[in-house]
Amino acid sequence: MTKAIAQTYTVVEMYSRQINTALIFICVFTLFLYAMNVYHVISRTVALESIQGQTADLTASVDKLDGQYLEMASKISPDALQTYGFKQGQVSAFISRTTPLGSVATRGHEL
Repeated sequence: MTKAIAQTYTVVEMYSRQINTALIFICVFTLFLYAMNVYHVISRTVALESIQGQTADLTASVDKLDGQYLEMASKISPDALQTYGFKQGQVSAFISRTTPLGSVATRGHEL
């Protein structure tokens, strides 16, 4: 048993520099991976906040435009349109539904 312990100590003593170098390399490599992951999380968080800010700005703009549209739509009347040169259209021809077109034509495309 003493011989096995001495042999193990000798092998560890011979390769201690390589073992320490390998452990340091592994630590540096995992530190690098950790730093890269933290950087990606921070950059994606900043991008997400930027996108959320842009979304809020666009929502406010759409709400403003929607309000303007509703205001303008409430002002539209045939009398108001005549001031811009529009006039009431006349229906010159139409298709009546009483014409026997068959069951497929009266129902549409549903079969």
